[in-house]
Amino acid sequence: MNGHVVAGIVWLALIAGGYVAFDVWMRPEAVKGCEDGEASQVLRLAAAHDGHYYVDGAIDGRPVRFVVDTGATTVTVGGPDATRIGLPEGDPAGFRTAAGNVMGRVVRGRSVRAGCFDLSGLSVAVSPPMGGSALLGQNFLRHFEVTMSGGTMVLRPRPDR
Repeated sequence: MNGHVVAGIVWLALIAGGYVAFDVWMRPEAVKGCEDGEASQVLRLAAAHDGHYYVDGAIDGRPVRFVVDTGATTVTVGGPDATRIGLPEGDPAGFRTAAGNVMGRVVRGRSVRAGCFDLSGLSVAVSPPMGGSALLGQNFLRHFEVTMSGGTMVLRPRPDR
């Protein structure tokens, strides 16, 4: 009987180790860099294995992992992230999502950072049922020229900014 328990523990450890290794392997290098630091302000993102582009950033100085979503109107977080960040209640709002209509709220006047870019005065939508990465939407992205080529997304500030 002891042999079966030991074998079970070994198998569970191998499965857990494999899961962690796979999770690390699947997580892309989110930011290739803001070339030349503050001088050129070019952010290059590598496509992840799932084809999406991820970038580490912050809302009101609290860390958030974003998926770049050119179809999202607004920077959006789920309920757990909103609580963790400490976002205030905001105004009630309805959202049309791929999963249907959802009630949530909009919090105005927030600072949002993605990679080396910071913007202030943005609205952040809170969609309580949303899980996973926050969405970096058009209210942030419209301030940048966004190009994609060969598995790389490039963000550059618009000249008129």
